[in-house]
Amino acid sequence: MSLSKSELRATLVVSLIFSMRLLGLFILLPVFSLYASEYNHSSAFLAGIAIGSYSLAQAIMQIPMGYLSDKFGRKKIVIFGLILFSTGSLICFYANQINILILGRVIQGLGAISSVGIATLSENTSEENRASAFTIMGIAVGGSFFIGFLAGPYFTSLYSFKSLFILLLTFGIIATFITFLYYPNDLKQSKKVSKISFKYNNKLVQIYLGSFFLSLILSIMLYVFPLIWRDLGTLNEDLFSTYLKIFLPAAIIVYPSIRFFEKIKKVNIAINLGWFFLIVAFLAYILLPSNIYTFYSLGILFFLGSSVFQSLLPSLLSLNVSSDLRATGNGPFYIMNFLGHAVGSIFAGAIYMKDFYFGFDKNFLICIICILLIALWISVGLPKYSIKENSQ
Repeated sequence: MSLSKSELRATLVVSLIFSMRLLGLFILLPVFSLYASEYNHSSAFLAGIAIGSYSLAQAIMQIPMGYLSDKFGRKKIVIFGLILFSTGSLICFYANQINILILGRVIQGLGAISSVGIATLSENTSEENRASAFTIMGIAVGGSFFIGFLAGPYFTSLYSFKSLFILLLTFGIIATFITFLYYPNDLKQSKKVSKISFKYNNKLVQIYLGSFFLSLILSIMLYVFPLIWRDLGTLNEDLFSTYLKIFLPAAIIVYPSIRFFEKIKKVNIAINLGWFFLIVAFLAYILLPSNIYTFYSLGILFFLGSSVFQSLLPSLLSLNVSSDLRATGNGPFYIMNFLGHAVGSIFAGAIYMKDFYFGFDKNFLICIICILLIALWISVGLPKYSIKENSQ
């Protein structure tokens, strides 16, 4: 059954707002570590905190903002969250000291409306069409990652790093007006999910931990990667073309490949290939000579692997949560995602406080740690990808 007009409108509005919010994370990650050091009283560790504080605030505030939306209404809390996001963006734009930048990032993150958007989507779609609605939202989230990853270096090269915060302020204002004009007002009564009706199981725990591991490794990589290219002599304004070359193979190959594996019912091969690409990417840095070709190989392989999981983890979640509980099941998924980003950024900043550890270069150590994290993730595993599991 196709989405009704009201369902499609609610889905598109929530997806648009959702993706704009996530741009607050993705548009800054590819360049943040390069420019955070330019702020007064900055350090590598404080730069990591400045990156991760947004995601940490998001993770902490998901449940409180969801509770407030239950009490005062979804639309009001979404507008409130977007105002916080816009205010934080403005503070970040005017910040000259790293502690003010961190304050602005925290305020940005306090407006955590992901759980509210998920609840709205659940309430405004029928059980038969809910999977389609969440698929559209997943596409919007994936799109925000692709756009943000390339837009950050592009706008920075054209204008400045601070211009990104004006861009986020603009997104926040536009999203606020869209919410005010088009966000669903007459919500259906949501199903009260009791502790008995929603139970965690091993498959859900694997998926939630997968969300954490992916965002953890991704944020570590995006802290380190631009700094590696700078050390190789790449100018900041050339990062856009560098990232485009690295990211383009994943953008072209991954989605058609997953569709192919779905068609032949061998998606689990794609999952194993994703882990393989991630491990080989970090092994390339350890084993190959330190030159531009090695880092291109590292980047291409890394984003091939990470893009597989960016596509498959939300799909795995939908297959292992019944449609009437999908909003509840998505909440912990995004909390773990934001938590992983926060921990990864802060951890990478802490490692970058010194050049060598036990005689090993800091980048070498980070690659070893990432390999160990991937090995731990593999040992935890992911559920088998089976369409039959959707019938719960």
